[in-house]
Amino acid sequence: MNSNLILLFKKPSNIGEISNPDASGSSGGTSCPGYIKLTARINKNIISDIKFKAAGCNYTIAAASYLTTLIKNGDILKSTLITGKELEKYLGKFPAAKKYVLDIAINALNNLISDYISKPYTGNIYKKNPRRIAVAMSGGIDSSMTAGFLKNDGWEVIGVTMKLLPDDFYRKNNAKICCSLNNIKTARKVSLKLDIPHIVINFVSPFEKNIIDPFCLEYQKGRTPNPCVECNKYIKFGALLKKIKTLGASYLATGHYCRIEKSPSSGLFEIRKGLDKGKEQSYVLWKLSQDQLSMIKTPMGIFTKDYIKKETGKIYPFLKNKSESQDICFIPENNYHSFLASKLRKIKQGTILNTGGEIIGTHKGYPFFTVGQRKGLGISYSKPLYVKEIIPEKNIIIAGEEKDILQRSLKVKDLNFIAGSPPGKNFKSMVKIRYNFKEIPAEIKIENKKTATVVFDSPQKAITPGQSAVFYIDDILIGGGVIMKSL
Repeated sequence: MNSNLILLFKKPSNIGEISNPDASGSSGGTSCPGYIKLTARINKNIISDIKFKAAGCNYTIAAASYLTTLIKNGDILKSTLITGKELEKYLGKFPAAKKYVLDIAINALNNLISDYISKPYTGNIYKKNPRRIAVAMSGGIDSSMTAGFLKNDGWEVIGVTMKLLPDDFYRKNNAKICCSLNNIKTARKVSLKLDIPHIVINFVSPFEKNIIDPFCLEYQKGRTPNPCVECNKYIKFGALLKKIKTLGASYLATGHYCRIEKSPSSGLFEIRKGLDKGKEQSYVLWKLSQDQLSMIKTPMGIFTKDYIKKETGKIYPFLKNKSESQDICFIPENNYHSFLASKLRKIKQGTILNTGGEIIGTHKGYPFFTVGQRKGLGISYSKPLYVKEIIPEKNIIIAGEEKDILQRSLKVKDLNFIAGSPPGKNFKSMVKIRYNFKEIPAEIKIENKKTATVVFDSPQKAITPGQSAVFYIDDILIGGGVIMKSL
């Protein structure tokens, strides 16, 4: 056994607990034989004092003691680059049965930094650096390649991963959701390979308040929301954008397949479609403002997904077989029924009517259905039936044939235009009424600052209240609104 390890076990440094600390972080316990808790005083970006409490074997005590010595009086971002290998350089190689101690120690450190950065600070931790950029890293291919491209281009990159769901949710569904603990570990692994700091930032409370709760409420009202649009506005390019400013970052980069460019003629920022039409993701960004766009970089917009996959295999072999993210991160295995049933306790059976008002079936709960839906009605009929309308106050679903769900126009609310105002009182554009739908030519008639009517050149199927109607002129996303109803 290494003499340094024996010494730190017998006479550990920094043992104890700081009262009213600026941050704390722990790891281990429960099913793990070891446990480490760190408490620290932090002055802006410097860990001025740190102590530990630990339970477990001599390896656990020694690892915690040496770790606190390493990071005391150190920079918080630089401390995230410490790995178990550095502990072993001083303490000696840990036997295979004790390797878990290294993970506990490093996890406790990362949790300490996460706790500190996640707090609601009013001032900056670091001074603003025009070449510092934060990359929103999900552990997936696109954000990992984004970080790599920016690092190669000479940016000072910080990896940031959002924690959006509580620990018990992750434990129950870790392998079934795109933002799982495994993906957080992968994001850190990518960051260490790139030699860039990586921080997990806790947005559990604002995510539940601004995304999950409204999502459930919309279904209760018989509408079908798009939470990714709201998350981009309020969380990723809202709360996260504000947070990375405290880290001295001038920009936030993401793996979205779109292009954000400044118009040489107007001086305004524009969102243009990504060059890979099959992966194009501008649709979910229609609620963003000029202030937000001025701080956002999207390097993926000029590449194809096939190219990115090939390059990923060369740079990050461990991501080669990484699957694509699921539609909505907080719904395990995209099982909407199970999720909504757990959130909306008063779901009841109701009747299904045809367009003539006759009862033709029974539904298990209207929140489980969306306008335009064909599968799941459970009705035997000579022609395919679709959900035409949902009437929540009566617990009724109206079903009709395909011709019954064709509509020529719709009304939208919550209008937003990327330039700050529409191109005219009435104007022509291409309109997309769902993320994976084909764009349709239409005329937009502005009624007031918040509402408009969209009149299509030809009738459209499955116009769904709650979804986003997004407007394009050529390859430029000019704005959009939330569908209120078809007309």
